[in-house]
Amino acid sequence: MARSIPDEPRYNLHTMKTASRRTSRVTIRQFQPGDREAFLSLYEQVFGRGRSSAWFRWKYEDNPYVDHVPIVVAEDDGRLVGCRSLFAQEMRGHGTVRTAFQPCDTMVHSDYRRRGLFDRMNERTLERYAESGPSFFFNFPNEASKRGNLNHGWREIGTVPLYYRVRDPVGALERWTAGTGAETPVRADGRAAVAVAKSFTTRVAEGTHRTGDRLLAPDAEIALERHESPPAEALATAYRRSIPEAMHTNRTATFYRWRLANPEHAYTTYVARRDGEPVAALVTADVDDRVRIVETVPRSLEAERGALERLLVAALADRERREFVTAFGETLPRPIRYRFFPDTRPPLSTVVRPSSRTLLARDLDASAAVENSSIDDWTFSRLDLDTT
Repeated sequence: MARSIPDEPRYNLHTMKTASRRTSRVTIRQFQPGDREAFLSLYEQVFGRGRSSAWFRWKYEDNPYVDHVPIVVAEDDGRLVGCRSLFAQEMRGHGTVRTAFQPCDTMVHSDYRRRGLFDRMNERTLERYAESGPSFFFNFPNEASKRGNLNHGWREIGTVPLYYRVRDPVGALERWTAGTGAETPVRADGRAAVAVAKSFTTRVAEGTHRTGDRLLAPDAEIALERHESPPAEALATAYRRSIPEAMHTNRTATFYRWRLANPEHAYTTYVARRDGEPVAALVTADVDDRVRIVETVPRSLEAERGALERLLVAALADRERREFVTAFGETLPRPIRYRFFPDTRPPLSTVVRPSSRTLLARDLDASAAVENSSIDDWTFSRLDLDTT
């Protein structure tokens, strides 16, 4: 009996030839001022959400650490079909300050995927900055681009945890294992482990709820302030009180003024003062039904542990009805004490996958030597992470 032929084969000679012609005529070039609207249109097509011209100006044109727009584009007959973008930052580690680029917003139009455009844009990017540019690249690629980065010399450093504090642990875990949790890629075996995870988190949460956050916070002779507009100078002053040796974004008043001007988010800042001087600060952003703790200073958390925990309690009290709170990396001195559980360890690691927060790095300047670092050589809050 003759075998039937599918109506829509995945590949045939015609489609392969068409794809080959389409890819061969694509030009890889540097971003030009007239590309902005096409970039934003492609962004919406690829990521399923829109971004404004104000956001683009903030992220790429007004960035204080670069004098150009660090984007390489793929163009086919005047049409933008791919972009390899870089988020410039000033990084500090072991007393040395260097410029680094964080690849981000990588896009290839759906009609041009699996044709090598990512590789071509990556190669052009590396060529562009080989002689003069940043000291190194670092980023947290998703699964779609992770392999491409590794193929071009990036090294895997380690995974940075995302901490979750859930108001309703049982309900949240049920939603996550059903695949409806925000910011939570669900493990394939998560449903099998949900009973254990639910039991553990519910027991801990109920016991601590009875005690109350306020009773947990240590005494600290400080005055608390709440700011709807981020106070850049106060944040920079608190940062300078105790600067860690580990690699992190260099926090200056210039950095805070620019970084917290992201038009896609509104930030609330809590500042602790002692004798009139800012000694610690915590910054939050509301995102849908959750709250992000995006920053705490000083970055050496134990230097002002009591003040930071008092600020955390104040921020949680302001948003006690929010579904859950997240904190990325080394943001809280004692996260478990306040029911923040990492997705890299049980119980949450039995339910969610942290793979999209795996740090990769690549040296451009041999003196940077970040490729051979360990995850313990870095310290992150969300302000070190490219966030849209």
